[in-house]
Amino acid sequence: MSPAKHRNQSIITKILSYLASDTSIVITVALVLLAVYLIDTITPLGTPVWLLYFIPLILAYWSSRLYAIPAVCIVTLLFLIGGFFLSPQGVALPQAVLNRFTFFLLFISVSIILWIIRRKEITEERL
Repeated sequence: MSPAKHRNQSIITKILSYLASDTSIVITVALVLLAVYLIDTITPLGTPVWLLYFIPLILAYWSSRLYAIPAVCIVTLLFLIGGFFLSPQGVALPQAVLNRFTFFLLFISVSIILWIIRRKEITEERL
């Protein structure tokens, strides 16, 4: 293998390992969470933009930090409440409350399931 190819592979490997590092996952989760929140606040109530909150939850699953999933869950639930109050009127208020509450329960359930699975994986990796 030529020295140029070997050097390029090491640069690519360094970039890929950084992107897969825990720090970049945390930064990506935070940026995606903020972007979804901004989208949530500008779209009218009743538009299911809040489904996008699953993206940072799934990204947090790859973090090696045990508290990543619960932290994303708590921040997301706060953003859901904030998005409800800041979003422009779309559907009737009782319908919007029902939609948000349903997602609230679903999100908590999925977060708990992912956290249990991830906690088991992290424990097995450390053994």
